[in-house]
Amino acid sequence: MKTMKKVMLTIMTVMISTMAFANNEKPVVKVERVGAKSVAVIAYHLGEESTQIQLKSNSGKTLYRANVEQGNQFAQRLNLTAIAAGDYTLEIENNSTFTAIPVEMGKDSVFINSEDQVTIVKPKICLTGSNLDVLTADISDNVWVSIYNDQNQRIALETISDASLKRFNLSQLNDGNYTVQMATKGRRFVQSVALKK
Repeated sequence: MKTMKKVMLTIMTVMISTMAFANNEKPVVKVERVGAKSVAVIAYHLGEESTQIQLKSNSGKTLYRANVEQGNQFAQRLNLTAIAAGDYTLEIENNSTFTAIPVEMGKDSVFINSEDQVTIVKPKICLTGSNLDVLTADISDNVWVSIYNDQNQRIALETISDASLKRFNLSQLNDGNYTVQMATKGRRFVQSVALKK
């Protein structure tokens, strides 16, 4: 009976997570040049969670930051005249998705490379008993999943390439905190789980 409850709970968890992925729209982000060194940023379908919008240099320095509250849209003109020539990235990120748009600043102009825009639906994890499920909505690229113990030792490494669900059996591990790193399309996403059997 106990095993049957665990199986039913696992099935329900996977179904709910899969439905959440199916209903999860990717955000729509449009960036257009509206002046020599200014752009208009419009973002919607951001979901029901807070979203952070940042302009970053290639060295990772944040030059602009805005937070969008749950369910709101974003529309703003950014004056970039004080920003030096170089390559930058406009990042739009929340708990579900990550979007990056390359921005090239010239001495007197700005170029938005919309064709190189990347949007990633982040993998999700679900711990049920000693089973850790990794759910991926977008399997167009591989997802590398690493699990680390609290001494930062990697205890598992798997590549998800053709399935939307990967299950890890953690029953042989001790109770404790574990870190799950998932990498895809050049980005790394980290989540923590507490294993209690």
